Amino acid sequence: MPEPTAEPPPLSLVVASLDEGVELLETVRSVHAGSVVPAETVVVDDGGTDGSCAALRSDAWRARGVVVHRVERSGVAAARTAGARLAKGAQLVFLDAHCRLEPDCLARLRAALAAEPGAVLAPAIRDVGGTEYGCGVRLVDAALRYRWLPPGPEDVPYALPIAPGGCLALSRATFDRLGGFGEFRELGLEDVDFSLRAWRAGIDVLAVPSARLQHRFRPNPPYRLGSASRAYNVARVALVHFEGPRREACLRRIIGTPRAAEVLVDAFAGDWEEQRARLAQTGSRTVEEFFATFGDWGRRN
Repeated sequence: MPEPTAEPPPLSLVVASLDEGVELLETVRSVHAGSVVPAETVVVDDGGTDGSCAALRSDAWRARGVVVHRVERSGVAAARTAGARLAKGAQLVFLDAHCRLEPDCLARLRAALAAEPGAVLAPAIRDVGGTEYGCGVRLVDAALRYRWLPPGPEDVPYALPIAPGGCLALSRATFDRLGGFGEFRELGLEDVDFSLRAWRAGIDVLAVPSARLQHRFRPNPPYRLGSASRAYNVARVALVHFEGPRREACLRRIIGTPRAAEVLVDAFAGDWEEQRARLAQTGSRTVEEFFATFGDWGRRN
């Protein structure tokens, strides 16, 4: 008699949302139309004002495991971490609130997590209405801009430099080991920091190109961003992870941006030295090994 197949661990979906309008509801609908649906969907309302989370507070959605938790506006990184703390699942998927999943997307991510439980996983993503997919990104310059990578073979996960924050999957044990998302302002580079911390901890970031979704890429989000938030996030990544000429190149990119002096003072006054020391003590791989493996910024291909 064959042994019974073990039940897969429960999967929790975490969606951080801020004034997404109809996009939020359509995102959750696409998730729940899939062949695998999460045991729970934790929507973190990051201080929104447009009422877009109200539709998900109904008894019908609550019966399907959807819960909405409101926080004061604190940025996507903090909202995701808050959602993960509320979630109960042993597997976590973080998803932007303006996505459309293919029906087997979560099934493929869950299967990949079963095979690679200690990794961070990234699906293939295309723009809503587009045709070309990207799967993971690589850094291209000292401003920490990145370029999408074309999907590779679908038969086995393969190593990536950065898992974009639009959708990533990992076990709760791995998330806890990494300490959640870092302390970043508003929007941007929390995924770069997360992937760098994973690399330094010896945790692989892997592509799962057979898991596919659409993401609505927008020139600007539907809410106002502070003029200096991205510059602060660049400075924080540079201070926590880089040294020497690499760090200096990042900090020089901030000079001339709005409120540059204030940004640099705030960044240097933060806890970056403590974070840096912790990574140095617990890490098994270096940042320079990361760039040697995946290519340095400025490389043309």
